[in-house]
Amino acid sequence: MKVVLVTLAAFALGFGLVPATAGSSSAERSSVKRVSAYNNYFSPKTVKVRRGGKVVWKIRQGVHNIRGSGMNSANIRKGGTYSKKFKRSGKFRYVCTLHPGMKGVVKVR
Repeated sequence: MKVVLVTLAAFALGFGLVPATAGSSSAERSSVKRVSAYNNYFSPKTVKVRRGGKVVWKIRQGVHNIRGSGMNSANIRKGGTYSKKFKRSGKFRYVCTLHPGMKGVVKVR
């Protein structure tokens, strides 16, 4: 009986009959946002997160840092990450001090 239920569940998931995120709320799915750092830009440049949510920056190329509005990472090499939890609403601007013009914004609602 267990094999049949597992098989039916896998079938339903595979054909989109049951969402893969069944049981999780939209607040849980949107509580962490990700930003990638490439040669001279952040992607996405602007990210929106709910108050209490977290942003994780992943360094995809080179060496970068995240500085500004309560963010003060060390220099991080390719493959490394930096994260910050945002406890209050507002617009938080940040830059990579190693690359002039490399900037981004976190909007917290």
